[in-house]
Amino acid sequence: ERQRRLRIAVVGGGPTGVELSGELCDFFAQMCRSPDGAYQRLRDDIEILLIHGGSDLLPSMDTELRERALAALQSQGVSVILNTRLKEVGQDFIRIGEKGTDVVQTIPLAITIWAAGNAPVPFVKELLSQLPESAAGSGGRISVDQWCRCPTPSADSFGSIFALGDIACFEAQKKYETSPEALPQTAQVAGQQGAFVARMLNRGYDMELTPPKLPELSESEAFSLLRVWLIARGLEEAPGFNFLSLGLLAYCGQEEALNQVMVGDVPLFNYSGKLAFVLWRSVYLAKQASSRNQALIAFDWLRTETFGR
Repeated sequence: ERQRRLRIAVVGGGPTGVELSGELCDFFAQMCRSPDGAYQRLRDDIEILLIHGGSDLLPSMDTELRERALAALQSQGVSVILNTRLKEVGQDFIRIGEKGTDVVQTIPLAITIWAAGNAPVPFVKELLSQLPESAAGSGGRISVDQWCRCPTPSADSFGSIFALGDIACFEAQKKYETSPEALPQTAQVAGQQGAFVARMLNRGYDMELTPPKLPELSESEAFSLLRVWLIARGLEEAPGFNFLSLGLLAYCGQEEALNQVMVGDVPLFNYSGKLAFVLWRSVYLAKQASSRNQALIAFDWLRTETFGR
């Protein structure tokens, strides 16, 4: 019974599932370490399962980094189960089945954590029910055009609704791909789309037009430094959104991380280990909204490293 209560299943082998498994390993390693761990007696009873429906963890990363992620988690004692679907979640068990077979396995446990993607929130479903059928994108998301505008029931309302981030199905064609694919639901995409839409609104483009253009103004209204600057740069028409990928990061536990550094579709280099962990933490700190948060997080890391959790 104690082993069941200390068995945790993480469903999903993407960045969220891999990082969560690594953080759980760090947490239990500190709580059960000798000689000062508070729960040393539980060390042999703890088990972390990572269940993934694909054949490789972190499918968005290169092959060498996928293999490194698998090896890093397994070396920490994580039981990685690939090519397996979650069939049922019960009060104190889960049922899983290997893809392509009818075999179902029941695993008693205490906690199941879903890290394999989220369903749209009720607001998105309600909005889609009031939009044309062409607004329905893959995975319950809202289809948008190059300027993040979604289809609307009437021409008068077109350009008044924008969809960004996880709810937006923005299809873009990569350099070496033959057909467009929806952009991933990541913070990089959401952040760049938010900045893009904010620029268009600040510049005053007429969003009802395709492409959006600066509105026609009278001579007395037309002279403004912003308008002159935009026209001089050839931005009288708003350019479409282009996502610039800056790479992928993932933490695997025990101060090991994976970095796939790229600019757009051009890969630069991949590396893993302690140096990658330093970059991962640096990016994490740099993305905080305020210097206060940066200081608090850095202090928490230092305190945990010095005194434990």
